[in-house]
Amino acid sequence: MNKVKICLTIFTIAVILLPITLEIMMFKDNLMGLVIPPELTNLMKVGGEGNNATDNSTSSFINPDFQMPKPVGEPQYNPSTRTVSFTFNMENPVNQPVTVESLNAGIVSHNDGLFLGNLNISKPVTLVPGQTVDITTLGVLSDDAINYFKAHAQSQEPVNIDLTNLNVEVDGITFNLDKQNIGDITIPPGILG
Repeated sequence: MNKVKICLTIFTIAVILLPITLEIMMFKDNLMGLVIPPELTNLMKVGGEGNNATDNSTSSFINPDFQMPKPVGEPQYNPSTRTVSFTFNMENPVNQPVTVESLNAGIVSHNDGLFLGNLNISKPVTLVPGQTVDITTLGVLSDDAINYFKAHAQSQEPVNIDLTNLNVEVDGITFNLDKQNIGDITIPPGILG
């Protein structure tokens, strides 16, 4: 009876470990290929090229051709809806279409830490390979935000803005950044009126 029990135990362990061991051996030169879908490999830089001990940049897996969206133009404010719109420029560096399904974030003053509102896109945006598009985001401002902008507008100082808890869903994959500084913005003229 013990021999049968030992044989079944060894057989069970072999049935579980053999496929796992074979997969690891097949991907021994590219272990990340076991867990990263092929669609993401174009966005990723496997092996960390350019990040050696003498390089001052931080280590990253993001493809160096992939850039964070950059703000373009000046924000626009609609006083009747209390919404502000920001336009960002985004490029698709990969060889396949990419759809930005959702984007939402909090808007916070970089210098003061004051919460100003929330930001999101109204509909998905698809980028064909190599295409650069402008993505318009909308945010509803709080009373504190409007007063804050009015106070800064009197001194004609730009306001440095951070996006916090930035969630971007691209082709079913959600990326989250705790904080992303978008730099100085001019005060939308509609806030003063």
